Amino acid sequence: MLWEQQYRQGTLSNYQDCLRLSSLALHQKNYPLAREVAEAIIADVNSDSPRLTGRLSKAKLKEAREILLHCKDVEKVESCNARKTATLPNLPPQTAEKDALRATENGKGIGVSPAASSSPHPEKSEDITPEQLPELKIVFEADSSSIAEAFSRRRENDRAVLELTLKAYRLSFRTSYDQLLCLPTLRDVRSLWHQEETARKVMKDFRGRAILADEVGLGKTIEAGLILKEYVMRGLVRSVLVLAPSSLVQQWREELAGKFGMEFVSTGDPLCREDPERFWGEPFIVGSIQTARSRRHFDAVTSRFYDLVIVDEAHHMKNRNTLNWKLVNNIQKTFLLMLTATPVQNSLEELYNLVTLLRPGHLKTQKAFKERFVTRGNPADPRNREALRQLLKEVMVRNTRSVTQLQLPPRFATTVRTTPSEAEAAFYDAVGTFVAEQADARRTSLSKLALKRLLEAAGSSHAATLRMLERMGERPENGSQGRVQELISLGRRIQVSGKARKVLELLKASPEQKIIFVNYIATMEYLRDLFREHGIPYELYYGGMSASQKQAAMDAFQQGRRILLATGSGGEGHNLQFCHILLNYDLPWNPMEIEQRIGRIHRIGQEKEVQIYNFCASGSIEDRILDILDRKINMFELVVGEIDMILGRLQGEEDFSDMVYEIWVKHREEEDRERAFDALAAQLKRARSAYEKSRELDEKLFQEDFGV
Repeated sequence: MLWEQQYRQGTLSNYQDCLRLSSLALHQKNYPLAREVAEAIIADVNSDSPRLTGRLSKAKLKEAREILLHCKDVEKVESCNARKTATLPNLPPQTAEKDALRATENGKGIGVSPAASSSPHPEKSEDITPEQLPELKIVFEADSSSIAEAFSRRRENDRAVLELTLKAYRLSFRTSYDQLLCLPTLRDVRSLWHQEETARKVMKDFRGRAILADEVGLGKTIEAGLILKEYVMRGLVRSVLVLAPSSLVQQWREELAGKFGMEFVSTGDPLCREDPERFWGEPFIVGSIQTARSRRHFDAVTSRFYDLVIVDEAHHMKNRNTLNWKLVNNIQKTFLLMLTATPVQNSLEELYNLVTLLRPGHLKTQKAFKERFVTRGNPADPRNREALRQLLKEVMVRNTRSVTQLQLPPRFATTVRTTPSEAEAAFYDAVGTFVAEQADARRTSLSKLALKRLLEAAGSSHAATLRMLERMGERPENGSQGRVQELISLGRRIQVSGKARKVLELLKASPEQKIIFVNYIATMEYLRDLFREHGIPYELYYGGMSASQKQAAMDAFQQGRRILLATGSGGEGHNLQFCHILLNYDLPWNPMEIEQRIGRIHRIGQEKEVQIYNFCASGSIEDRILDILDRKINMFELVVGEIDMILGRLQGEEDFSDMVYEIWVKHREEEDRERAFDALAAQLKRARSAYEKSRELDEKLFQEDFGV
């Protein structure tokens, strides 16, 4: 066994590979080896200076312990049997011929050809020697670790999962992808026909290298996830790198875990900062492309091999002179998926650069491509369109709404501005001044992140702000404890906020079911107490609940409970389309988080017009954000996913929420802030215009003949 040799030589240095070796040894009944490797894994985890690399989750560590216990049980049984057989007479060993006959009886043995099973002298089959059997050419050898894992974890897996694993193991060498083995394993997601067909086409016709260019909102992430999971189940992929803009890294990680049951490390993990070499040695990684291309990480990323690389927002690879393009070009990989809704933004040369990453030489040289396909004086206008389309259809899939017939009902947003009380206004202004002063101070124990979160909490509720201030006041190294205590005293004067009064009015006026989103547990608890006081029935949904508690809350809401009070993008994976009214009690500074909230109800299956109520205090940061997103670029009228495309076109790669924070702390005068926010709005309007222009260009170039 190659892995055993590597283990003995000390070159098998990854937790996951060692666990696979232990699991495989257990399956092959090599109990001493299985026990030895499992013990080594457990000892290494508990060591102060671990030798193995990678990350071992609690579930995988539990698996190693179960293997060890199983091996110990087997050794006890074998020891007992040995003592019993010591008192029995020796039995004659079975002959090799009888073993061969038993294995080949009725032509059902492994490796027996039909010709051998239909011999004209079947009664003489016991005379066949191994040397007389035909030599079989092995064209593909499947990885048996997946089935070994299923056996070793038999206590956890039900029969259906075990049978599915066996089926995947038997079919892993087949070239036909007509049957997607991964579909029964998906969690809380219903793949659509065009997504399944796209996955089949990419694996069967494109050999796992393709541009997924569906229109915004049609599920390119699901398509990539299907391909990824299918390859993993068939044993064709053991290492994956997903590259995405930093703002999408956590979303990718959550979707792969929640919908496809796959755990990935990410560049947001401490390990990436503390030990980059070890981090980039992990088998499954979701990485920020900004981090991966940096001088500190570039060599580590490109020095190893990946079975599959997925690049999200691939239009950022349009220029071959950028670090983005050079990074992906230098990564060693077998399969490559590039996701973009706008493969061409300004010129056909961008398309050439994308295809060259995917399949070098497919469009010939850059000079030959220009001469044949680009109109002189108009780099976005193609010549020989039909010939170009035929070439692109070999590497690209683009599904459109008209083909998939996926249409959503309209959604309408209403901004509910409230006038803060004197106590609220004084508290909010004092917190804003404190943050600005701390941001300017050369010596402060408060980080930019902590100050930014304090401002975001102030926009949520006084309850959330007070909780954060109380934690700050508990830190002895905080030199601003006196100032913090003053702020706490101001905040405790507030009873019922203006936003809370407006929410109560709306809930009492309308009996329809509603989802209320908040960003902070303290805000949730504040509203919960108000609802109790006013006799409003509700259900809570937040990250700290167990799976059974979350399901119970969803069941109660589906059965008619009026209010679902949730944090974050609560309800992910649940069918909430029966509800069509959403209240954003507070507003995330990241527009994509707002989009995720809306996406809980504005999705396939929604039959009613979606109503969105955005609450904010007049003059607050959230008021400015809503003014930009709603009035200036009409975000709530966009198709799901389009705001991400627009934000991606902003100059530089600073996060939108960071831009908002910098404006607020750097411009203390109201007029200066007004001008700065107007400039940001103008920048977003230009980004939307540029996006719409590129969308029109893509529609003209690709039309509807690139779908499945």
